[in-house]
Amino acid sequence: MNHVQFTVGGDSAMHPAVLVALLLAAVLILALPRRYVLIPLLLLSITIPIGQRLMIGPFHFPVFRILVAIGWVRLLMQRYGHDGHRSKIHFNIIDKAIVLYTIVCLICYTIQWQDSAAFFDQLGSMYNILGFYFLFRFFIRDKKDVELTIEAFAIVALVVAACMFNEQLTGQNVLGVLGGVPEHTAMREGYLRSQGPFRVYLTAGAFGATLIPLFLALWHRGGSRLMAVIGVVSAVTIAITSRTSTAISACLATVIGLGMWPFRDKLRQIRWLLVVSLVTLHLAMKAPVWALIARIDLVGGSTGWHRFKIIDNFIHHFWDWWLVGCNNYWAWEGGDDMWDTANQYVATGETTGLIALILFLTTIVYGFKYLGRARKAAGKHPAQAWFLWLLGVALFSNLVAFFGISYFDQTFIYWYALLAIIVAVGGPTLQPTASKSPSIARWPSELEPATAVAGRATLAGL
Repeated sequence: MNHVQFTVGGDSAMHPAVLVALLLAAVLILALPRRYVLIPLLLLSITIPIGQRLMIGPFHFPVFRILVAIGWVRLLMQRYGHDGHRSKIHFNIIDKAIVLYTIVCLICYTIQWQDSAAFFDQLGSMYNILGFYFLFRFFIRDKKDVELTIEAFAIVALVVAACMFNEQLTGQNVLGVLGGVPEHTAMREGYLRSQGPFRVYLTAGAFGATLIPLFLALWHRGGSRLMAVIGVVSAVTIAITSRTSTAISACLATVIGLGMWPFRDKLRQIRWLLVVSLVTLHLAMKAPVWALIARIDLVGGSTGWHRFKIIDNFIHHFWDWWLVGCNNYWAWEGGDDMWDTANQYVATGETTGLIALILFLTTIVYGFKYLGRARKAAGKHPAQAWFLWLLGVALFSNLVAFFGISYFDQTFIYWYALLAIIVAVGGPTLQPTASKSPSIARWPSELEPATAVAGRATLAGL
């Protein structure tokens, strides 16, 4: 992430092929049945480089911003259409944390820079986050919607994997002809590092690696096994062709998550064991425990020392950034690369302060809480419990990827889709019912829609 993150002005750049695809996607978003709306939205939002954009005054409108506006038109049509349908969404803690997060980021970033361009930059980020997240919340209501959304990601992953595999063969990014990404594939330590439609190979690799658990979750559904295979093969291809330690680390996190399934009822003890182990290592080591990150180099050419140093600076300069962030962190000790906050947690804290970081972590904590509670409520339904466990593994995989990169391009779309998926199946869907054992809650058949079991509570503003 560049230390000056806001830009104004510029020219529109829209390839004719992208414009045609955008118009087609707009028609599909407005005309398709509700369950299928997210397929064209996700396909174009993620696979088209951010450099493809329209300029309206000082505002940049990449393809995904245009699509999210069209998606909201469809949402309002669905919500207030002539058919009298009145779909409503339960407003939960994750929803509130995300809304507050965007507000705090807007205020802190503007105060920090005291520049109108910074304000408009964060206003655009708020538009992106809230626009996509609540679209996902509206259109992803139950398990069937979740599975269809994951299948849509499998299609997206297949397209991205094809582009990135071609880069390995040719050294050329076929999407480079559109603009917004380099035409020539980056190389480090003799390896080509494919990036597809993403801004850099690190986010590309993280995108693929963290999708693997979601595609595994499709396997239990017989009709989706082909999509599960396509998704897993595509995601692994993306992770491998990106040639990054971040992607491999996220894949290892998935393996660890899968291996923890037999110990699912001992997670509290395992978490405390991990904390005690880290504290013990910190006291025993000459360097701080986070210095272990400097030793990670899974593919060759990784910048483990840089990732250690930005965390080290982040901790030692706490009083510089805690209030509203800091706009001179690139000048801290460690060399000229300190502007590159290649860590989601560090980037959040250093650019927008401690409150924003706490709110960001809140969404993660409650994501795990929702999934854990829903898994326990699944009771004697092992297939559904396993499905929820895999969603938790996907969340864990992202947490590991966040130590290697911040989601500063279209990868943020996937992140907020994952949170919406977690809320749809693990949040308001859980309703305890009378049973012989009062400690056991009923798992709704086929994960009942949130609107049905939450009393059709309303979403403010809709």
